[in-house]
Amino acid sequence: MTAGFTARAHDPDTGISVEVGPGGGLRDLVLDQRSLRLGATGLAEAVLALVDAATARANARVQRVVGDVSALGLGVEARMVESVEDTTPETWRV
Repeated sequence: MTAGFTARAHDPDTGISVEVGPGGGLRDLVLDQRSLRLGATGLAEAVLALVDAATARANARVQRVVGDVSALGLGVEARMVESVEDTTPETWRV
């Protein structure tokens, strides 16, 4: 997939920014002093939420160009359609 299918998400309150490709592959992660004050659990949750949001955007971009990609695990989930576009499959999480 080309860079045109990547997507970013940023939380100005925590200072966390992520960039992912389709399917949720992390391409960039930026943290600042505010994000480091969240503690291990808070930081992990905040990063995963942003990865979900960015993944939704990236997956939806692929879907708009290619069509139905649900067989690849890149389909748009109903819970994310309104806010962005799709999420990382749970099977990819550790």
